[in-house]
Amino acid sequence: MKKIITLLLFLCLTLPLFGFTLKGGVTYTVEQARKEAFANVEYTLPKHIIKANRTDPNYKQNQTLIKNGVKETSDRYITYFSDGGYGIVYKNNLYYEFYYKENGKINAIGKRVGLNFPTKSYKYDADGKFLSVTLYLDKDTAYNFEVDGTLRSYWIKNKGYDKNGKFIGSMY
Repeated sequence: MKKIITLLLFLCLTLPLFGFTLKGGVTYTVEQARKEAFANVEYTLPKHIIKANRTDPNYKQNQTLIKNGVKETSDRYITYFSDGGYGIVYKNNLYYEFYYKENGKINAIGKRVGLNFPTKSYKYDADGKFLSVTLYLDKDTAYNFEVDGTLRSYWIKNKGYDKNGKFIGSMY
């Protein structure tokens, strides 16, 4: 009887542990995110990257794809924004993000540090000047900071919010 009671007691005490799932993830305060985002910033972008991408080489095709809601092809990922601009990431080099205005002219270039989360991406203007840094915590959450460290936006899924929590735009 003592063995049965001990066994039952053991099962009752350990059973809740078998149903508990640990959930991973990274959580930052704005200040922690800022510190991480600006660690080892790359303030310049190689000129050859800018020169090769001043205009979208696939402009007409990308406009058709965007019009049809296509987000991925065999060689690239496409993101489009509520202001008419769009972004292209080529699968043969996932470290660079090219942001174009609606007319196909380069607006900005992003350079990712890594491909696993958390990671960060530096953004440069059409002349290679450092504009901002984004810290991606996971595929759905990101902090975006100005050059001076001011929080520009916070993204949850496809919606962006300013530092006061006001909705500022969407990406698709």
